[in-house]
This record gives sequence, structure tokens and C-alpha cells, in this order.
Amino acid sequence: MVYKHLMLSIFGGDPVRQMSCQRLIDNFRQHIPLLPEEEQLICSLFSPRSFRKGQMINTEGEINRYTNFITQGSARVYYLDHSGQEHVIQLAIAGWWIGDYPSFITQQPGHLFTQALQQTEVLSLSYDNQQLLYERIPKTERFFRLLTQRAYVAFQKRMLQNLSMDAEGRYRTFRETYPDMDQQISQKHIASYLGMSAEFLSKIKKRMLKKSKPGQI
Repeated sequence: MVYKHLMLSIFGGDPVRQMSCQRLIDNFRQHIPLLPEEEQLICSLFSPRSFRKGQMINTEGEINRYTNFITQGSARVYYLDHSGQEHVIQLAIAGWWIGDYPSFITQQPGHLFTQALQQTEVLSLSYDNQQLLYERIPKTERFFRLLTQRAYVAFQKRMLQNLSMDAEGRYRTFRETYPDMDQQISQKHIASYLGMSAEFLSKIKKRMLKKSKPGQI
């Protein structure tokens, strides 16, 4: 009842906003306990933003002012090399955080692009509001530290997989680890994330299908 009243007080009865904030708070609660007044402050410091399919959330050369929690849709972070080739660094769906983290943390111009892959809704926390959050609720600094640590561990695992696994092994691991992402994000972006062409990934999936029993991959 307290939580329902909290959501109503912040979003004025907007059910979509209420659900988005509840999802955000649930994400915080996975790592730190929160009091009702702390939940209210957290929700009040995030701004809802909408991006259409293909729209940039941030671009290379600009300072990333926000860290973004996806409440609906999906997005990618990618690097564009000197030859114009895109290299996907991160993929994210609802319930994930997305953005150019080095730029956000340092508040320096970034080298990455963040793009919505479909109609995407996010709750965005500005750098200044994050510092305010640390000041008002010190344990939230632990929350973001844990997010950073988990991202670093995942990045190292991915690098090791690239060195130790063949392409089919990398895709199998990706599909087993992120089944929802495998269903929601297009093959070409998954292929880029795994360091292969979309055509080669298609061949891998066909080969895996032939090896499997009917109705299974």
C-alpha cells in the first residue's frame, strides 16, 4: 500500500510511469535495501525519455550526460572504426542499463554511439543527479559500483570467449546466457557483438538446426 501511494505521489496516476519506476526500484532492490522515502527520492531523480527505432541516445564526440535504465525496447552501444565498420560493444533490453559509461563517468567526450533498436523507453539519471543521489543515499554508490563490477566481469568473460571459443561456441554461450536478448535483437547486431558477420551467424544457426532434433535448436 505504501509503495502504491509512493508511485501515485510521483507520477500522478500514470500507470506506465508507475510501472517503469517500479521496475527501476526492483532493480535497485536486487543489490541494496531501500526505505520508502529513499525509493521516492530515486524515482524523482530519474527522467523518462523516449526514442524511436534507430534514434541515437548519445553519439561519438559528445559528453554522455545520462546513464539510462531501459523500461521498454532495446538498444546497442557500438564503435565506428576508421573504415566505417560498426563494432557492437553492448546490447541491452528492458531491465538493463545502457550508455557510454566511460564518457558518463569521466564527463569527457565519448567514442561510442548508443542507439535505440526499436521504440525504446528509458529512465535517465543525469550525472549531477547521480552525485546528489550518492550524497543523499550513500548506499546507492554501492549499487552503481556493483553494476560496474558486473559489467567488467562480463566484459572479461567475453574477451576470453573470443580467444578460446570458435564462432559456434560463442553463439551457443550467448543464447544460453541471454535467451530473451537472442529473441528480441536482430541477427546482424548479435553477429557484430559476437565478432562475426550476419551471414556467418546465419550459417551457424542453420548448422545447429540440422544437428538438433525436430522442434529444437
